Amino acid sequence: MNKDITFGTAYYPEHWPRENWLSDIKKIKETGMTTLRLAELAWSTMEPEEGRYELDWLEDFINMAYAEGLKVILGTPSEASPVWLRDRHPEVLSVDKFGHRTGGRGHHCHTTPVYRKYISDMTEQMVRRFAGHPAVIGWQIDNELRGVECYCDECRKAFQEWLQERYGTLAELNRRWGTHFWSQTYNSWEEICLPTNDQLTISTSQIVDFKRFISDTTVSFQNMQIAIIKKYAPHQFVSHNALNALYYSINMYDLAKELDFYAWDIYPHIDEPYVRRSLGNDLSRGTKHDNFWILEQKNGYFNGSTYNLALEPGIVRAWTYQNIARGANGIMYYRWRANRWGQEQNPNGIMRHDGTPRRAFYEIKQICGEVAPISNTLAETKVRAEVAILQNYSDIWAHEAKKQYTNIDHEKVTMEYYKELLRLGVTADLVQPDDKTLAQYKVIFAPNLMLLSEAHAENLKQYVEAGGCLVVGVRTGMKNEDNVVVDTPWPGPLRELCGVTVDEFEAFPEHAWNTVEYNGKVYDARMWADVLNNESAEVQAVYHDKFYRGKPAVTSKQNGSGEAIYFGAAGCQELIHDYLPSLLEKYGVSVIPVPEEVYVTVRESTEKRYLFIINMNREDRCVKVPYQGTDCMTGERKGTEIILPPLGVVVLDCDKK
Repeated sequence: MNKDITFGTAYYPEHWPRENWLSDIKKIKETGMTTLRLAELAWSTMEPEEGRYELDWLEDFINMAYAEGLKVILGTPSEASPVWLRDRHPEVLSVDKFGHRTGGRGHHCHTTPVYRKYISDMTEQMVRRFAGHPAVIGWQIDNELRGVECYCDECRKAFQEWLQERYGTLAELNRRWGTHFWSQTYNSWEEICLPTNDQLTISTSQIVDFKRFISDTTVSFQNMQIAIIKKYAPHQFVSHNALNALYYSINMYDLAKELDFYAWDIYPHIDEPYVRRSLGNDLSRGTKHDNFWILEQKNGYFNGSTYNLALEPGIVRAWTYQNIARGANGIMYYRWRANRWGQEQNPNGIMRHDGTPRRAFYEIKQICGEVAPISNTLAETKVRAEVAILQNYSDIWAHEAKKQYTNIDHEKVTMEYYKELLRLGVTADLVQPDDKTLAQYKVIFAPNLMLLSEAHAENLKQYVEAGGCLVVGVRTGMKNEDNVVVDTPWPGPLRELCGVTVDEFEAFPEHAWNTVEYNGKVYDARMWADVLNNESAEVQAVYHDKFYRGKPAVTSKQNGSGEAIYFGAAGCQELIHDYLPSLLEKYGVSVIPVPEEVYVTVRESTEKRYLFIINMNREDRCVKVPYQGTDCMTGERKGTEIILPPLGVVVLDCDKK
């Protein structure tokens, strides 16, 4: 992988006359960008007819780019199949739950052997042609892979085989799914259907397993292409541009395993808070405990949105530094020249449709120039998070399988903790409950542990007993990994660790809520309340109203040399705001309180420490920091108190003690 922070852009030589290529390449080089992303949607140009491969045009362009000193990332084109393939083999298209073939980019059946064969052949043709080309540094598999829920006969058979491998016997599946409920008992594997619209009853366990199957199938589809590339080009990296780091239809940790590094695409609205994008970056970093790339970053208009606000000067720069600050080692801007055709006639473009530069051209040129002096040493640094947030895709899928209460979801509860960590300048990794490196974190937050296996519970117990602090949220341990309610008091397998049980709970509507008393102050709890029975814990906060006034709302229990905290209320942002500082201080977590919409992150190596401060406000903000050093942009000495202008960025090369 490149040893510098990489900047580049997506270019589509198949879209533009050949006489435009060299002038575009020279303008790209002028910005300071070094890398081009090519061919991920060019299947019909590379294979205009079945078995007739035409790659000379692509090699001509790559040669031209290489002569100007540019590198290339090639994409396998499986997101958009050619017309001749769909006409000849309509089974490559997915089937919806009503039994209809579906169209749309990326909506292919990832199970059917026919599609797998054609894209395998196409991938092999590409990699054999370009494995030895000195310009080609890596590959992108597909483009924004979707967890396509296909209901075709091939998928039904594959799902039945997947279930046989998971459960072993039909009796075990019936037992764990609880198929006696509503008379769903299966007498053969062939009887098991996909959760299509014509089923009389659909088990919530069946839905979660189908989600797992779709994720596994998508990962397998990606890994099939990775294996082909690694066979012929083991020296070139392979990645994938995830549709959205918070896209919940694919287990991104599984997707990341065979990739050399994780990557995702980011298209923010100018007027939305950065918090969700920040969480996406933290997930990207957590998938492999390593730096990642942005393979598409917005720099212009939205395509097909309900509105468009012009990107004001400085916003692309601020977005770029936010991504680098949280671990991005590569930023690829989408796209070089604005598109003229089809479904994307007005999206991003560093250059306008007529080939003239937009303001983003000059802003990107500025960014490349600013980063160049520290590019190598910065690329060697990593974000070292002292806290983590647990994310379990099966839990998310269980929420989707049956939403008993519409006022609460996975992301809402997670964001309550995450926003307060950002305000305290604390960076968190997003990791799975079975992660074997939990001991590196001083505090772990588990806002959503509704689905909890015995194995995950044991991993968390070991973490706490070894000295870690675990904070679990509402509904913890209600169900097992099969999405079945446990037959022990909640929080199920964490009952002894937390020292409490859940007596009752309330899911609040907008017009009714309760309050919590903590340290003499009363806070609203507007989303959820777990009413706790204290068995062996210390009570830290109690409910202040209603019939369970005085009952525990937040408790703590020492286990070994660590601590387990049960936070039984949700929808209480202000309570979390006041609760976290003392908790983090107790466990020695570094805190740098910042104003709203100001973000601080540290990247460091054994030699260097860089402090990033980004002000996303439209007014000046003052930030007090525990470091002094040299401003990488201006060369000035700064520290202790730093004032940032609107959309201002400071990268401080900190003095290391």
